[in-house]
Amino acid sequence: MRVLLHEMRRGEAGKVALLTAVAGVWYLASEDAATSDWIGWWNQASIKVQVFGVIVTGSLMSAAAAWTAGRAHRTRTRTWADTAPRGGWSQALLLWAAAWLWALAGYALMTAVAFWRTAGVSEVTEPVWTPLLLGAVMIAFQIAAGVAAGTLLPSRITAPAMGVLWYLAFVVFAFVPESPVGNLFPAIDEHWDATFRPHTTRLLVATAWCGAAALALLALPALVRRPVVAPRLFAVLPVALAAAVAGGVLLTYRAPAPDPFWALRTPQPAEPACVTEGRTKACLWPSDRHLMPQVEAATRKVDQALGPLTGLNRSFYQTGLRPSGPYSTELPVYRPVVDTATLTSAMLDAALPQPAPGCEPFPLAELGGLPDTFLFQAVIHSRAQAGVPYYGEEFAATLEGVLKAPQADRDAWISAAAGEIGACRPVPPLPR
Repeated sequence: MRVLLHEMRRGEAGKVALLTAVAGVWYLASEDAATSDWIGWWNQASIKVQVFGVIVTGSLMSAAAAWTAGRAHRTRTRTWADTAPRGGWSQALLLWAAAWLWALAGYALMTAVAFWRTAGVSEVTEPVWTPLLLGAVMIAFQIAAGVAAGTLLPSRITAPAMGVLWYLAFVVFAFVPESPVGNLFPAIDEHWDATFRPHTTRLLVATAWCGAAALALLALPALVRRPVVAPRLFAVLPVALAAAVAGGVLLTYRAPAPDPFWALRTPQPAEPACVTEGRTKACLWPSDRHLMPQVEAATRKVDQALGPLTGLNRSFYQTGLRPSGPYSTELPVYRPVVDTATLTSAMLDAALPQPAPGCEPFPLAELGGLPDTFLFQAVIHSRAQAGVPYYGEEFAATLEGVLKAPQADRDAWISAAAGEIGACRPVPPLPR
């Protein structure tokens, strides 16, 4: 233990871990909750820490470990180190443990900040640990790769090369997400809202692969280099076998499209969090009930805007929830914090009838050839004083003419147009 503490004090890993921890804390603490895609969702908070930990902390700590492993060569004490009673695997394990413990301290601090911010928004306390566990062991794998590279290639360029290579690997795998090889280097850059939950089995298999591969990599220099005391094969073979089995299993896994690889769909809740205003209903996942005040206000505004109109969707279910009853539709919620105006606009868009797949748009002469559905959407949004896109003066003049028509004629046209759009037919003549 004294040797480990001494190595932690004298090694470069502590300084690098401190640097990455400060950067990570600033990155997580400075993000605006109103525009964040993770503050308020426990799944996303874990992924955010895991991705930063692997791509930033892991890459830099791998470089630091490579530099530390080459220290004996730079100080010309390698002969003494090679002939020490402590074997090559034990020496590598010492360097690796010293770096990993520093990395874990920073990783734990980032996790605490992410969970603290999420707890400030969410009304449920459901920390998600398996992505974080995988991230911690993946960092151990990256550090082990740095120790092995620095021992076998004790050049001054090895350390920066390791950091760059890890970063480039993650960039390459991000552009080829369908490649199964990327599963062996897991940086979980996926979007998990309430629809998804961690695929625990896959995450634990990946954790086993990273841990076993790390131990096997640490034994590699001692097996290759002659002067040092090599580890016994009966100690290395089980580790190598475990890495081979876990890695092989990861390569054979396939996720059903379009679901993410590292997640499963969340089972339907017994009772979604719902609100009803007049003829309009909106339901959320129970874990997103912190949004209920905004949803209630948006539902009330949409119900007042749509009034007695027919042919429009009036029941909204957050993405992933199973719609129930006629005129029900999906309500997309892309962030854990959404204001009333955004939810109102999303509900109005979801209320629009959807033509059958393959239905061609019908150009409207009064719009200069734009599809008639553009005008229908603008009329619906205008009823709630929501934002309307600007498509030119001709479009604006036509929209103004429809809005100035008598209310009874306008309502009759909207209800009739909704039925025609759903049946893949052009809208009726515009009211005047």
